[in-house]
Amino acid sequence: MVEPATIICKSNVLLMISIFISGCAENISIKDNPIGKSIPEHWSGPLPQTGEYTGQWWNVFQDSMLTIVFDDFQENSPDLKAIASRLEMSRQMAKITSAGSLPSIGLGINGASRKQNLSAFGLSEDFFGGSQGGTSGNNEVTSFESENYGLNLSFQWELDLWGRLFNQRRAAMQDFRSTEYDLAYLNFSLQIQLVKAFYQAVEAQKQFQLTQEILTSISELADMVASRYEKGLLSSLDLRLTQSSVSSAKAQLENRHQVYLITVRNLEALLGQYPDGNYLVNTRLPNNLPPVPASLPADVLKRRPDIQSALAKAQAASHRSAEAVSSFLPGFVLTGSSGASSSDLTDLLNDDYQVWNGGLNINAPVFQGGRLAANLKMNQESLKLAEITLMQTIINAFAEVEQALFTEESNQKQLTAFQASAEQAEAAYSLSRERYDSGLVGLISVLDSQQRWFQARSQVLTAKRAKVNTRLNLILALGGDIQQTS
Repeated sequence: MVEPATIICKSNVLLMISIFISGCAENISIKDNPIGKSIPEHWSGPLPQTGEYTGQWWNVFQDSMLTIVFDDFQENSPDLKAIASRLEMSRQMAKITSAGSLPSIGLGINGASRKQNLSAFGLSEDFFGGSQGGTSGNNEVTSFESENYGLNLSFQWELDLWGRLFNQRRAAMQDFRSTEYDLAYLNFSLQIQLVKAFYQAVEAQKQFQLTQEILTSISELADMVASRYEKGLLSSLDLRLTQSSVSSAKAQLENRHQVYLITVRNLEALLGQYPDGNYLVNTRLPNNLPPVPASLPADVLKRRPDIQSALAKAQAASHRSAEAVSSFLPGFVLTGSSGASSSDLTDLLNDDYQVWNGGLNINAPVFQGGRLAANLKMNQESLKLAEITLMQTIINAFAEVEQALFTEESNQKQLTAFQASAEQAEAAYSLSRERYDSGLVGLISVLDSQQRWFQARSQVLTAKRAKVNTRLNLILALGGDIQQTS
């Protein structure tokens, strides 16, 4: 017959083994995620036809002014400096958290001097054999003095039998990896935002110059109409129409000037410079765009830092869940100390005054008021949330790529249409001017064709900048910086 004590002992062993097995961290994989099984083999839209590119991607724009801006950005940007500091803080935090699995050794030295008044205890100096061992005099209070000095080397090490410290260290490492991916993606995203801000300022400058040209053209037309009105060749209606157009052009010019200064000041803020609006930008929008890395949908899972960051966060949550399971098991801590203690400071290095001790502390949780169970449930839910976040991040990444591919093709169609519209509007304006001089059409036709021409030119500028932004968004959506290919 099996004794009850034996049955209880075996059941406890089985319980500890089951807890130990369940305390192992789950390996998180994108393939196991539901969205990872539905990734298509090809994109819905075609990738732009671009060649290979190696080196600094912004040089493809062939814009010397942009290169100067990038140099200023790399050297002076407060955002980049903040990223470097945040990355270093995260690295040190990972080291602090990981240090718990290593032995802790401390060295201490102490000294104390004590003086005790003995009269309160009813003891006189005769109790100590006269004045020996104390101090007294005429009507002086009897006292006792002592000194003590100590030198101590202490040691403490928790034995990680259940993998609690291992999972804690791995979670810290995954947290650092996640932060590293996030900051790397943020770094490249800031570079993308810089280029966008630069060419937004370029477009704003071109729009401002175009508005100046509009004002000049309308003013010339208004002067011509005023001259003919004074000669009695035209009615006051034409004069008032041209004067109204001149006033509208002046207001639009001031509006364009405001927009230009705002964009330049935003650019200066990104560069860490005083935003006085005097930073020089280029006078043309680029024709050359950075190439797009040829990649399949599955490649995005490896290239996108935000996906890798979400994966690292899920893995860290898995390790914390395993750590929470291990907290139910007893902890074993080795302790020890060695040193010396003496009333004389010079005796601290004397072997005769050495003191040492060693031991093993075992601490098992018995009643924690549900704290450990709540901590386990919280970490398990945190793991579920991290897996859901990973799935959402993957979906958002593919949505960004698919939308950027569609917008890339759509922007090219819009740019082609606007360029054709500008050509036709220019020809129509020239023809209306000729017919107005011949008296075949009225002034309204001239003003209308002129407005259409300048509006189409403005739309061409906007479409060119939109094309640059879309290409940059596509590069960012495909995983960030372009890597050199062999």
